[in-house]
Parts: sequence; structure tokens; C-alpha cells
Amino acid sequence: MEEDINRSIGHMLETNDIRRTFWHMDEKVDHLLFGIRQGDDSVVVDDMVINMEGPYPLKTGRKTGLIHTCSDIVIMGGRPLFALNAMQVDSFEEAKSVAEDLKKQSNGLGVPIVGGNTQMENNLVPCISFTVFGRLIGKPIPDAGAKAGDLVFMLGEILEGEIGERVHRAKVKFKTFMDLVESGVVIHAAKDASRGGWFGNLSEVLVKSKVGVRITSIPYSRISRYMGTYLLAVPETEISKIVEISAKHKCPVIEVGVVTEEKQITIGDKVFVDEEKMQELIRTFPFRAAKIR
Repeated sequence: MEEDINRSIGHMLETNDIRRTFWHMDEKVDHLLFGIRQGDDSVVVDDMVINMEGPYPLKTGRKTGLIHTCSDIVIMGGRPLFALNAMQVDSFEEAKSVAEDLKKQSNGLGVPIVGGNTQMENNLVPCISFTVFGRLIGKPIPDAGAKAGDLVFMLGEILEGEIGERVHRAKVKFKTFMDLVESGVVIHAAKDASRGGWFGNLSEVLVKSKVGVRITSIPYSRISRYMGTYLLAVPETEISKIVEISAKHKCPVIEVGVVTEEKQITIGDKVFVDEEKMQELIRTFPFRAAKIR
């Protein structure tokens, strides 16, 4: 497990230098609420939520790329509206076949693909990227607002299987989370458990929030695996609402742990990331909290 933990934390740090390179770009955009400095799941400008994902290997993207890109819109408190995609292919026959799979994702999610780019260049590996535009339901939900005493929950099923199964699982998770937001459930922090796995993404929430966690259950044994589930940090008073709404949508919800004032990550009685390491991560992580209106 320690090897997986180190891998998950390493993933969290991979893009630090790239983010520092673009650090001052945020100042050039009017009405930007979440940008490079927040490094959250999506960019937020006014009431628009925008996310880009990829390039995915063509085999992966044609099965699940639009689903994953929409997932980051929802977890920020937005409703996906429409999408663009860009693909590199070996032939236009391949592009047509990929387009049919993208159409299945698009129709299943109710998020139309309205444009993009298709190209066929020599010596390039086939791949595909997506950009999704959405609109906030209420206020944006950061990944950096966890507070001591919050309970951490995992929401949704792992996104796996064929396109239809992935779309179904994603829609259940999307509808459940948007219902939580529209019902006024207090969510201090939320994050998509994507690359880096649930442990890596939870660690990022903790570092940005400057808190720790006592993990009380292991929602999935491979802690660094992409899951496509949601991590939520919520006050204890919201538990009954979360369970009720999740049950209504038949959406799994699992308690993962308790946020602590002590800046360390413990599993049972064992400390896996101590306060010294957490303070180092907090100090070196490029982040500035968003000023949410």
C-alpha cells in the first residue's frame, strides 16, 4: 500500500511546474473565478464551467472520454450543456467509426457535440480530446474547502464496462450530485476521483484545505486506480440528506473517513503521511484559494 500511496501523491505533484509557468494568466481573464491558481476540476468564468480532457488513446476516448469530461463539470456544481472534440486518426473510415461511439456517449448523456476538429497526419499516434461547456447550478464547489470534523463520502459506481453501462452509471451519479446541490446540501469540498485514484485525489483536497484525515474504510483496494466516482467533504449534519437523496437515485454512497485538524493521513492506527510531509506538500503546492462570490 505504501508504494501506491507514494505513486498517488507523486501524481498530484506532476503538473506543478506547468501550473507555475501559466500562473499569471489568470490575471488576464475578466470574471475568472477558478483558473490555473486553483487547479480545480474545471475552469469557472462568471456562471460558465469549462473543462478539457485528453488527449486520450483513441480506444479509451471513444468509449468514455466525453463521460469523463462531463464529470468534472458536474463536480464543480455545473450542468453540462454542449461539447467539442478533436481527434487524430489513421483514416477517415476510422474517424467515422469513432464518431458513432461518440454519438452514443453524447445522446446517452444529453450533451450534444456541436463542433471540433478531425485530422489525419502522418506519424502521429491516434488520440482524442474533449472540451465541455456547462453552467453553474448555484455557487461553484471547490476541492479546497474541507473542514475539520467533515465526513468524507464516496459517491457513485466505478465507471467501467461498455459505453451504455458507463453512460448509465455516470448519469446516476450526475443526477444524484446535482440533486444534492439543488436541495441545498452543504458540500464543503468535492472532487472527481480520476487519475491518481481516490487516495491521490483525497490527498489533494487535504493539502489545499490544509487539513488531515482519519480514513475509516477502504472504498476500493487499488487506491491509485481511476474510478470516476466523487469524493465529498460534508458536515455531519448533512448525512441524512445525502443518504436519502442517494437512495432515491439508487446511487451508492460510502463513508470513507473523517477530516481532522491534525495535518496527517491515518488508516486505522497507522500514520501513512505524517504532519511533516503534509506541511511540506502544503508549502510547495502551487495553489491560491478562489474568491467565490
